[in-house]
Amino acid sequence: MIPLWKNPEFIRNCRAQLRPRRLALVASIVAALSLVVGYALSQANSTGWGRAYLVAVLYAQILTLFLGGGVACSRAISQEREQNTFDYQRVTQLTSLEIALGKLFGAPAISYFATFCMFPAALVGDVAANIPIGRLLTAYLLIFTGAIAFHSVALFVSLCTSKSAGGITGVWGVGLVVVFFLVSSASEASRMFLELGSLGPGAAVEFALHGSWDVEAPTAPIMGHAYAGSAWTDVFFGIPLHHVPVLLVLYLILTAWCLLPLARNLKRDPALLELFSPAQSVGLLAYINLILVGFYVTDRPAFGLQREYGAPLLSVTFGFFLVANMTLLCVLGLVLLRNREQSRRLAHRRGASGFDWREAAWPAMYILAGAACAAALFLARFARPGVFKNDLDAGFAVFVSVLLLATLLRDLCFLQWMNMRRSRRPLMQGIILLWVFYFCGGILLAMARFSKPVHTAFMAIVSPWGLAISGAEEQQRWSLFPGPWYVGLAIQIALVTFFAAQYYKSMAELRPAALPAPASAGTAGD
Repeated sequence: MIPLWKNPEFIRNCRAQLRPRRLALVASIVAALSLVVGYALSQANSTGWGRAYLVAVLYAQILTLFLGGGVACSRAISQEREQNTFDYQRVTQLTSLEIALGKLFGAPAISYFATFCMFPAALVGDVAANIPIGRLLTAYLLIFTGAIAFHSVALFVSLCTSKSAGGITGVWGVGLVVVFFLVSSASEASRMFLELGSLGPGAAVEFALHGSWDVEAPTAPIMGHAYAGSAWTDVFFGIPLHHVPVLLVLYLILTAWCLLPLARNLKRDPALLELFSPAQSVGLLAYINLILVGFYVTDRPAFGLQREYGAPLLSVTFGFFLVANMTLLCVLGLVLLRNREQSRRLAHRRGASGFDWREAAWPAMYILAGAACAAALFLARFARPGVFKNDLDAGFAVFVSVLLLATLLRDLCFLQWMNMRRSRRPLMQGIILLWVFYFCGGILLAMARFSKPVHTAFMAIVSPWGLAISGAEEQQRWSLFPGPWYVGLAIQIALVTFFAAQYYKSMAELRPAALPAPASAGTAGD
């Protein structure tokens, strides 16, 4: 790994952006705006203008880094495809990781320069507001670490965008992530389900103004669960932690997860992109579940539901994690889907050895592995007696999980089979057909409401997703009419087997034909 300052990709981006005239123009604009805004605030509020000026400068730096640098990174890879220079990075001696790091720190170089030009103004506001310099430096550490994480997400978006829609898709993707970061800056919203402080860059501004390094001891008023009363104290598996190091660790891990697919795919052909390996995908799902389970708030009502007997309802927690994990498993399955070119190359590598049952049921095995990891974490965290009011039937919870998992595998196996077709956008066609299936199934469900057993059977076959948020009514329906539910589960398993067999047949058709045996020496002589 060569140092960053010797990285040719980093040097190329810096030379293209940090030209002397452009630097002089940016510095003069920043200086003029800083003077005008500072003078206006000092005249409008003679006593507290320093604090207001510091807040304005910090948010200006956040917007410059996150929005300007994010847009630059979102076009760092897709723009090369538009300019037909993408093949140059595939033949260079630099590794994919070195190219990714050069783009990560080089593409937003002008945004970093503009941010540094605002630093003297921030110092003026800090001195005028009489804020300790240590809190300001910590705020900048959070801002720059968060910006690196955000730029890595934008670079990941640029890797995933196509050549034709690279700019539009990249800008929209960065815009959505900016909205997420700004919304997550509200501490009240972030602590609705997780005992975790603000995840957005606004946390840096709040720490500069009102931050504290004290970690409050968690209290346990109900059922022995600890929760924090301070905005700067997080609780992870009952352990109180300061929010600043937690946020830094989360930013760095997010950067690592985004650089991992860049290091795998930056030199690959766009048709052969494989964002994560199957093992890495399962690891990512387990990591997200570790965050959700570790920081989950167990003594607060969720979805507006009230607690009974001073303990949270187990059905609420089960429903929340079931919805979250079904969404994560769906994304995991879509990421692992193979296109026709990937399957063809795999078939050529296997040759005459053929395929095993794991490849036939792709990506079912890794979906099951991810579900097993999520179930293990959930049971390890919430299966302790006395933590919840157990209003959930264990048999119903297991059956709902198995039924929804079988339905998800059915849809993924169908999409994998459809993705093997010779068409322009086979996966999009499969998604449209799946949507038509659910739309027509919803109409049939509405017509079958006159008969509870018939309606139950249709619901178990067509759309059992309503059972994700399980309540007393669903448990009672399952206990009164268990037969149709089991019939629906059997049909789902049969459909999974059918679609897996069709995919296996399509894979077998891509195998190269057997070569004729070479002629012997005697035959050649004759």
